[in-house]
Amino acid sequence: MSPNPRHRFFRKPRAGATAHHSAHGHSPVHSAAHEKQILAEGILQVKGKFGFVLSEDPRVGDVMVQGPGLRLAMDGDRVRARVTSRPGEPRRSGDILEVLVHSRRTIVGTFQRLGNQPVVVPDGEGAAPVHLQDLQGLVPHIGDMVTARIRTWPTHRESATGALVEVLGPRDAPGVDLQSLIRKYELPDAFPPEAIAEAGAWGKDVPETAWRERKTFFDRRVFTIDGADAKDFDDAVSLERLPQGWRLGVHIADVAHYVREGAALDQEAFRRGTSVYLTGTVIPMLPFPLSDNLCSLRPDCVRLTLSCVMDIDREGRVVDASISESAIRSAKRFTYEEVESILHGEAPADVTPEIASDVREMGALAKLLREKRFGRGSLDFDFPEPDVVTGLDGRPVDTRRRDRLESHRLIEDFMLLANETVARHMKDHSFLYRIHEPPDPAKLEKLAKSLEALGQRIPHHIDPSRPGALQRVIRSSEGTPVQAMVHLMILRSLKQAVYSPLNKGHYGLASACYTHFTSPIRRYPDLIVHRILKERLHGRYREAVWKKELPGISAHTSRRERVAVDAEREYLDIQKVRLMESRVGEEFTGVISSATNFGFFVQLDDFFVEGLVHVTNLGNDYYVYDENRMTLTGRRTGQAYAMGQKVKVQLAAANVIKHQLDFQLISEASKAPRHIQHGAHKRPAHPPKHDRHNHHRKPHHHR
Repeated sequence: MSPNPRHRFFRKPRAGATAHHSAHGHSPVHSAAHEKQILAEGILQVKGKFGFVLSEDPRVGDVMVQGPGLRLAMDGDRVRARVTSRPGEPRRSGDILEVLVHSRRTIVGTFQRLGNQPVVVPDGEGAAPVHLQDLQGLVPHIGDMVTARIRTWPTHRESATGALVEVLGPRDAPGVDLQSLIRKYELPDAFPPEAIAEAGAWGKDVPETAWRERKTFFDRRVFTIDGADAKDFDDAVSLERLPQGWRLGVHIADVAHYVREGAALDQEAFRRGTSVYLTGTVIPMLPFPLSDNLCSLRPDCVRLTLSCVMDIDREGRVVDASISESAIRSAKRFTYEEVESILHGEAPADVTPEIASDVREMGALAKLLREKRFGRGSLDFDFPEPDVVTGLDGRPVDTRRRDRLESHRLIEDFMLLANETVARHMKDHSFLYRIHEPPDPAKLEKLAKSLEALGQRIPHHIDPSRPGALQRVIRSSEGTPVQAMVHLMILRSLKQAVYSPLNKGHYGLASACYTHFTSPIRRYPDLIVHRILKERLHGRYREAVWKKELPGISAHTSRRERVAVDAEREYLDIQKVRLMESRVGEEFTGVISSATNFGFFVQLDDFFVEGLVHVTNLGNDYYVYDENRMTLTGRRTGQAYAMGQKVKVQLAAANVIKHQLDFQLISEASKAPRHIQHGAHKRPAHPPKHDRHNHHRKPHHHR
């Protein structure tokens, strides 16, 4: 459970949405005095007994909320809060006034009885139980994981009520963790019969009539590069050497050929919005006859594609580009590890010299493109990813660090260039863009102070419209003990990338125009981009239609992406805790990965997992957290705990309900870095603005 950046998606209430609820159980009355109050609207993130309203107004900022009003809302709800803290206080705090939009109507939790009343107790510290008015003939046992549907929302006077929907079984039973998470996030785990029938009606092979009028690349060396466990291959690449540079082909599965607008397949793909990758399984956006076969660019099979072919000069500039409906026959299915070996001069025996030469040439081109991108200020975060290994029963047996290879970067560089090229091709038309707006200046000022506290040299002024200064900080931290923390701090200061019909550029990539074109099997926005491109190619582009439809598509797909990311992280948290359950009492060495006002987190050396050493386990001293320096310091002893210190700990508890590992500190293997050993500040500590999250994602090119 490593610290992870908070991601945001802000949603306006839609017409006909769930009725509003004030903190007093009725609609708010807006008096003149009330209008003078500072209000914040946004998505609620619940962190046990407190939470944060991710404000949409940068002048207000995020607001920490706790108290009775928090019991009226759930994580992900859109709420309105009143700011109660005074100007100058170190953290904005307030109360929830009303819930504007409930994020879901389904509750997953443990079946219990309060007296004679059956209830569902959701996971999470301080979570309010939902009283079950109707068991609907089901017979759950105390302690079973169950699903209930909300009938009435809570007020200060009344608890929420609901009806039992499903009994999942004992929490420790195989598969219950996964099913509980699927129900919690209301992920669709079955396709409608009509969608399955449509997918199956295309057959198993691509007939010659389907590609007769297309541009074919059968005479080119085209191949895919994916993870060893990948089942769907929706992007392939080819490369030719030109007198003045290269001709790079990025060939993407033509999903839009099979998923027709308005059909059952299309409606279901829109509803899902994205595939969801959970440890050991995937909830696909499309049925397997398409995602694993016809839309998967298998070797030696003819597949329909959309190709973006770019002529690139020796300076890495795209001097010419074309987009066409096409067909390819992949010559090779590479894994990242195989490509990595070729880049290091060790080609596998079954790879021809010509293809090996192509791969090495691709490596050289990718480095050129990357340096050019870095030169304009593009940010490049390098977070280690965990790889959880599961047994036959689905339970985790090990966790490893998944390194980012040069082969990963190669494909990412090519996909980024194709996305940018396609976006520029459509920049004067109604289109679906991937945007990333500049950060708030106030957050950058706070970031600058924190980076200085970590000993990082930064420019005197960080221009919020230009990411180049941040990129220089990222690169200067490489190889230092604080590299991960520097990357994390910078990422937390940025806004969330979302989909939009308005081109606002992509701050993180330092790109004036960007889209998502390369993953239509698993992202609905890419499918829309393909659909628009195909209309343009056939002279049937519907400008007015897309201008009307794209705002709704953008909002929905951004929201579905957020749900998928949250579900993936939470399941990874659960798997890590499950992995460590049998190791309670064992001792480990590790490094402090972050500090908070209530303790510090330790990442273990032998297992890629993280847990908390609480301040109550640090002796009788009173510890104060310095938010700028990110250190925890004893007021009496001056003992400082900071990121990068080596420590020895004992695993005290593995709590699946809280998704948390608790450690006891045994000894320090190193002291805090000299530049952050200091006296304690006198301001009181506050609950952390960010809690622990994990970042785990199959390579999605999700920038």
